[in-house]
Amino acid sequence: MTVSETHPRKRVSEDNTITNKRHKISATHQETECPTEDVKLIMPKPVTTSPALFPDRKKHIQTIANIIKRKQPSVKTPNLRATEIEYEIARSTTHVTYASTLRNAILKLQHPEKFQSRNQVKKHSQENQLKLLKSIEVSVAKLRQYGFVMSVPEATPYAKITRNCQRCDTEFKLSQQLESTSCEFHYGRVRRNPDNKTRYYDCCLAPKDDSKPCDIRKHHVYQNLSPEEKQSICPYVKTEDIFDQKGKYSVLGIDCEMGYTTRGFELMRVTAVDYFTLKTVMDTYVLPFGEVVDFNTRFSGISAIDEKFVSFNQMIQELGIVMDKDTILIGHGLENDMNALRLIHSHIIDTSILYPKFESTPTSRKSLKDLTFKYLSRNIQVGDHDSAEDSIAAIEIVKYHVGRMDVQNT
Repeated sequence: MTVSETHPRKRVSEDNTITNKRHKISATHQETECPTEDVKLIMPKPVTTSPALFPDRKKHIQTIANIIKRKQPSVKTPNLRATEIEYEIARSTTHVTYASTLRNAILKLQHPEKFQSRNQVKKHSQENQLKLLKSIEVSVAKLRQYGFVMSVPEATPYAKITRNCQRCDTEFKLSQQLESTSCEFHYGRVRRNPDNKTRYYDCCLAPKDDSKPCDIRKHHVYQNLSPEEKQSICPYVKTEDIFDQKGKYSVLGIDCEMGYTTRGFELMRVTAVDYFTLKTVMDTYVLPFGEVVDFNTRFSGISAIDEKFVSFNQMIQELGIVMDKDTILIGHGLENDMNALRLIHSHIIDTSILYPKFESTPTSRKSLKDLTFKYLSRNIQVGDHDSAEDSIAAIEIVKYHVGRMDVQNT
């Protein structure tokens, strides 16, 4: 006698249970794939390591949902769609890259037409994209014109005992730099009012010719101006001489953060972003050679030195893993970054030179913030400092340019 014959009711009950479970699973699967009703209460989906606070994630989902309702009225479940969009960003970013990635996604929803030319890039293989990028690399002659060091200079130490403050222009003795004093200055850029042609500081909106400094610090600071002086502190090297192994990435966005020390304006952080994925592939804090005078926190985002800081040489070793002598480096005002890194490299795309095409000069260049707003309709460098944000912005501007090249060639 079989089991089914011995316990017929039990077998029928089990079959019904299995059938019901299958129906339930099938129904659940259908609901997940094609939900017909939207959720009323917005709740962020949990991730292993949240890149933002719960209330902030919830607020961003609501913003995305509102845009979908306005721009895509045919979508029946805007809240669910918004939740999924935010979730994909939250689970694939860090607290450093979350905000900029989210802003980019929101802008694509708000202004899809502005991203059409950039999306043309996706039609190409990486090999074809590399060909387009190589065609807009800055020539070595032009790199020299814009302040890039393209040959190893002679080391010439600074001979004078005084400097002029980079911020307030006061002359001070180097031996007294760590002594407390009063350094008053404007930290912002001087801008021109298009209506009445007057000039003002964008940090406090005060007129240029009649304004009291809006910031006060306790120490004067300086920069090492000449390549020869920089060479005496830390030597320049050619990437072809030190990066002899194949790097992981063919195109990188690079951004360096600096702080003031007793040895000048020194490198304290290096961030590298992959061109194709916009993922941060290197984010290294660097110990300066001199004693810190001012972390330049407003612009660097650094406020203290801790255990995550590594030596300059170790940073170079880490950089040699993600790049090599043929890697294309993208950035804005990259001569400053390359000087800080003490690297001589010939594969450069600098957005301050690339855009605007006929207005850019070595002495007058648009800021990255202005270019990002003009070409990407996006505000950057607001709120908490995001080191990867500048790299991503420069990359997106280049992608915009490459997208337009593609449209013109089709």
